Amino acid sequence: MMKSFKKHFSKPDGILGMIAGRIMALENRKLNAWTVSLLGLKSHDHILEIGYGSGMCMERILKKHTNINIDGVDVSETMRKQASKRLEDKIVKKQVHLMTGDIEEVTLPNQAYDKIITVNNYTIWDHPKKGLENVFGALKSNGKIAITMQPREENASSAKTRMFAKQIFNDLTNCGFSNIKIHFKRIRPELSVCVTAVKLK
Repeated sequence: MMKSFKKHFSKPDGILGMIAGRIMALENRKLNAWTVSLLGLKSHDHILEIGYGSGMCMERILKKHTNINIDGVDVSETMRKQASKRLEDKIVKKQVHLMTGDIEEVTLPNQAYDKIITVNNYTIWDHPKKGLENVFGALKSNGKIAITMQPREENASSAKTRMFAKQIFNDLTNCGFSNIKIHFKRIRPELSVCVTAVKLK
């Protein structure tokens, strides 16, 4: 039963998936707030969130920035339904657009986004390089991406966080991103990392 429940944290599905989505939303609140602060959002930004889950991060962004538009990609149809309920009024106003699919495969508009955010999602991408190539094309010139990870596994440690940091830094470098910066912050239960980068092309 526990093993079955754990799998819903990577691709939430059904009732257990809905429960997992709510747990992840609560666990990620501080991570989301920290990541958003590092992005430097501006009026009229067009944002992409990868792994939007229950939509809580989008909701909080839109409470502070009423003139921002947000698109989202998530692998889980269960999460899309949950986020759609939370953000129903914003979806009706076409301020929010939710998509379901793998970031490596989903069709994104070319050079459309000012900022891209993903929290505790990067390490479950099947093909990180392909996913980054996809979002690189969707990011505007001088657009910024923030990738945040906090290990939650049984063997979670500061060393694992630093390993994530190195991996993300190298992947962003190899995909052509510039001004790559690694930020660490101790947020319970473990050291967290946010890697930010800019597309200069």
